[in-house]
Amino acid sequence: MKKLHLKKLRPKARSFLLTLTLCILTVAPLLANVTSEMSSLETVQSTVTGTITDEDGVPLSGASVVVKGTTTGAVADFDGNYTISAASDATLVFSYVGYAALEVQVNGRSTVNATLQPDAAALDEVVLVGYGTQKKGEVTGSIETVTAEQLSIVQVASTIDAIKGQIAGVDVQSAGGRPGQNPTVRIRGRRSISASNDPLYVVDGIPLIDGPNSMADINPNDIASMQVLKDAAATAVYGSRGANGVILVSTNRGRVGKTKITYSSRYGITSATRLVDMMNGEEFAGLKRESRRVGWNGAIPADTEVFLDPIELESLAQGRSTNWLDEVLDNGWQTNHQIGISGGSENTTFSSSIGYFKEQGIISNQNFERFSGRLAVDHKINDIFKVGASFLVARTEQNWGSNATMQESLANNPLGVPFDENGDLKFLPTNDGIRTNPLSELVEGAYIDERLQTRIFAPMYLDINIMEGLKWTTTFGPDIRIGRRGVFAGSLTNTNRGGPGFANIENVTDFGYTLENLLTYNTALTDRQNLKVTLLQSIQKSRIERSFGNAAGIPYESQSFYNLGSGTAGGVVASNLTEWALASFMGRINYDFDGKYLFQASLRADGSSRLAPGNQWKYFPGISAGWRMDQEEFLADTSISEMKLRASYGEVGNTSVLPYQTAGRLGNTVYAFGEEPALGFGLSEIPNEDLTWEVSKTLDIGLDYGFFNNRLVGSFDWFKTNTVDLLLARSLPSTSGYESVLQNVGATSTTGFEFSISGGIIDNDGDGFNWDVDLNISTYKEEITELALTDADGNPQDDVGNGWFIGQPIQVFYDYEKIGIWQTNEEAAALAADNKVPGEIKLNDLNGDGVITPDDRKIIGNGVPDFYGGFNNKLSFKGFDLGIFFVYRQGHTVNSQFHASNNSLFGRYNNLDVDYWSIDNPTNEFPRPNENQESPRNGSTLRYFDGSFIKLRNLSLGYNLPDSIVEKLGMEKLRLSVAGQNLWFISDYDTFDPEVSEDPPNPGANSVSLSSAVVPSTKQWSLSLNATF
Repeated sequence: MKKLHLKKLRPKARSFLLTLTLCILTVAPLLANVTSEMSSLETVQSTVTGTITDEDGVPLSGASVVVKGTTTGAVADFDGNYTISAASDATLVFSYVGYAALEVQVNGRSTVNATLQPDAAALDEVVLVGYGTQKKGEVTGSIETVTAEQLSIVQVASTIDAIKGQIAGVDVQSAGGRPGQNPTVRIRGRRSISASNDPLYVVDGIPLIDGPNSMADINPNDIASMQVLKDAAATAVYGSRGANGVILVSTNRGRVGKTKITYSSRYGITSATRLVDMMNGEEFAGLKRESRRVGWNGAIPADTEVFLDPIELESLAQGRSTNWLDEVLDNGWQTNHQIGISGGSENTTFSSSIGYFKEQGIISNQNFERFSGRLAVDHKINDIFKVGASFLVARTEQNWGSNATMQESLANNPLGVPFDENGDLKFLPTNDGIRTNPLSELVEGAYIDERLQTRIFAPMYLDINIMEGLKWTTTFGPDIRIGRRGVFAGSLTNTNRGGPGFANIENVTDFGYTLENLLTYNTALTDRQNLKVTLLQSIQKSRIERSFGNAAGIPYESQSFYNLGSGTAGGVVASNLTEWALASFMGRINYDFDGKYLFQASLRADGSSRLAPGNQWKYFPGISAGWRMDQEEFLADTSISEMKLRASYGEVGNTSVLPYQTAGRLGNTVYAFGEEPALGFGLSEIPNEDLTWEVSKTLDIGLDYGFFNNRLVGSFDWFKTNTVDLLLARSLPSTSGYESVLQNVGATSTTGFEFSISGGIIDNDGDGFNWDVDLNISTYKEEITELALTDADGNPQDDVGNGWFIGQPIQVFYDYEKIGIWQTNEEAAALAADNKVPGEIKLNDLNGDGVITPDDRKIIGNGVPDFYGGFNNKLSFKGFDLGIFFVYRQGHTVNSQFHASNNSLFGRYNNLDVDYWSIDNPTNEFPRPNENQESPRNGSTLRYFDGSFIKLRNLSLGYNLPDSIVEKLGMEKLRLSVAGQNLWFISDYDTFDPEVSEDPPNPGANSVSLSSAVVPSTKQWSLSLNATF
């Protein structure tokens, strides 16, 4: 394909960001090492060697040794041997995961061996919970952990997309193939009809104000781990923001030891996974002829009467056909590079990185680029005070592209031509004035939708160890985002169709911060009882300024959107300010008896400026308990290594009310002034001071298990969530002057089950053959239990107009049911039942009255899957490893708009390549083409398909070079790998990739479906290199 678009770089902006981040990388290690380097000049150094083993004398490959009080360190090789430079009076600190640290005096020796003992406390994994950490065995809520290794399985731009299929109960849905497009995340289904169902994201202890969009700025390589809080007892500590689950994100921090440098690089080629099968020229010509047939059984006119455009006749004579999808689609690519430096002494640790990611889409003017730099420093001032900060700066640029590119490539007549005889683009491929050339959207500068974002996120903390067991932590997290969106559509684009160029620009400045004070107290009440108390005070504020302007008649299209004042046609200038604050107090108590019986209770109070005075505060309780049965004597000396039964109940909220919504917002309106209209102002909506949060109440019962010394581990969970006080627009009579009023009147219920299992099928020490498997599966039932409408007895009624039905999921497809096509021998029946003729869609007469009426509509399906999850295999031998990762979603219905907007059977625009009815082809698949109908009657019944799929999410082969080679290169580790993503999937829906986000593809859209607004998803082959120095 001829390239028509080449994105220009901005060297000044990139040079500034690279200079800044390089300064961060340079200064951080110098600051951390300066003290130790000065002191090392005063002491004579000597070489110390030795071997690090466990209690059985087995070498501990990868164990670390550090000279106490310095950053000088070394790592043991495969045989446990190490070499380090240390003073004769130095102290060496030996450590290894799962073993207690050991300090040994050198005392002038040149050989110092170390034997490490298992640390029972260290073996009990520590996980993040809201506002603190707990040992995994002591957790009484439903919390799942994703490690950095798991996140790296799939190389994607978004960290959130990387967890797809890896956690039971977490459903990550792709929004399409546009570069940088955020996925949709649902934890245990949906609860709200009109409010957000997105989870809360917390990064390094700071709740993000705009979660999904904010996460796109964070480099996945900077993530150390993620914890997903699923039940209400775990999320209750986040109160009014925890209804949809909470995702805790921990970024990389420095570790004591020598300075470590890491570099990772990846390059991949992308292409479309599956394209819509449209008609070629010959097939379209046959459809057009059939659409011009006189009646359903008459004659077809001559071609000169059917094809009125000379270009069509010329194409037919030459056997010429244009595949418009091939014209606009090409291979894309991804590249990702990151350099990291980390290390530190006993008192100061640091971690820094710079990263660059770019994805060029399969459409030439769609791409996403991110520069990121990060520095995290933790410093222990003394035994009482510790401070730390993490500074993130990121700049992203997303070129969204024009929706018309895909829409026109699907709809254009294949008998049309993209270029004239001189090789220049033809703006109108045929004489039809509606369809424009999709290649016109790709001419450089013709259509631009550029979205820039600069972000500074700098959480910092102060720890004060007041006394043993009593600790105070103050955390402050400013979050600054500066965004600009510029849109320009030139004259020869689908937007303007030869009219004057149009441009608009929007600037957004978003400043938010969180300030929290946390007091924790740990004490042993007796030798068998432990108590932990957590108290929190928090304030979060947000201030968002927006300004907007547009203009038409841009005289020079090269100006794009940078000079709106030159426009000859009027424009609109607008601005607004949005502010809100959330004040919170929280208390939590953890108690355990004998390490076997666990209890937790919490209460959070939230006060929101969004709500009216007198109704601003609400309380959110949570309680949970656990029984560690594996600690009981009756399970001693069995194959059961872990068995914990837990139960929880909690209430959490959904901050769904917009700022100022309870007070009523003023807007422009038109009044009748005598016989003439008059402009004025009025309330945009009816104020409702009683509006409050939606509240979800969840009961969870779970079991965590482990067998054969935790060689086989997993969990079960059953949950039920009732959500009340849903925000719904209640219809009003037109005489009120308003269509509706927003009230808390609805309710939903969600019940589900989750299961996960991980195991070492084959487990060999060292570099023998190993096979590990992870499997998770989830299912849930979602139903509406209450709506605004009630009958005379007060019972809830269906809201057919909005598609909401009592006892059904939030999103259903309500329509007539197609049962075939009326055939030639059914002419009388077709006329009597539905005033139709043979060749038209035959509907199911549900009530059997012989006539098709609205009462014959039914619920065709819904978007809730019967079950979904992931299945991952990892096999390793010597230095090689093979990963095979599948994701699946089964039993849900998708709405295929391709079978509506691209299946008009009108004979004017191109059509899906379908098996349509004719008198010579009496099929029951699709109706007869008809030029007198812009779309088939009841054509919506053709849109519903089983969306089930199984995808090969990732296939990877990696090789870790042996130590003998790596050491000669002056490295600690060197890894090469090749990977494929989305290489294969199976689905009964063969038109497109069936995976679709619940959120509309474009802001402001009110339908969720597979359509030409969705860019095809991509598959990818990539090569990666990872090196550690």
